[in-house]
Amino acid sequence: EEYWRLRYRRTMQTRKSYGLPSVITHNIYDEDKDDIMNFLKMSGLLNHEDDKVKVVYHPDFINSTSPLFHMDYGQFVRGCHLGVFPSYYEPWGYTPVECIVRGVPSVTSDLSGFGDYVHKNVPTAEKSGVYVVKRHNKSFDESANELADCMYNYVKMTRRERINLRNAVESLSDSFDWKELYKYYMEAYE
Repeated sequence: EEYWRLRYRRTMQTRKSYGLPSVITHNIYDEDKDDIMNFLKMSGLLNHEDDKVKVVYHPDFINSTSPLFHMDYGQFVRGCHLGVFPSYYEPWGYTPVECIVRGVPSVTSDLSGFGDYVHKNVPTAEKSGVYVVKRHNKSFDESANELADCMYNYVKMTRRERINLRNAVESLSDSFDWKELYKYYMEAYE
């Protein structure tokens, strides 16, 4: 079919490229002022062949009409292994909750409202796949090392351990249901 011939030609042309693969999925306005792009460049995270970490920066919402992903946000999250959100400040932070509801273990920080809530109210959180990096009164290096250790420990898990963790984190999601959290919203509103 013509579609597959075109796809094959594009794939072959891509293989002939001698430049580095882009870290960003599409052009953005004023890229030189984009904080994430500047950080990636400063850190040398530019997708060199020998880089152990490859970056795909997608500065747009993920939905089923996206030409890159062709899936809903929930499907995208469910396909992830670990959600990492070590916020410096966030009043609540829904992204870790969105991961937990879909059975994806998550990392947050005690400087986000969600992380602070988990730290104070869910004593079994870490065993259930919700890790809270301590950033309050900690240096950047201390917090970064704790985050690196957390991610490294996750990578060392066997497939069976990761599956068990997904099940544990999904069962923890009931703790963050609106029925449970509504009273706190009302208390804050009062």
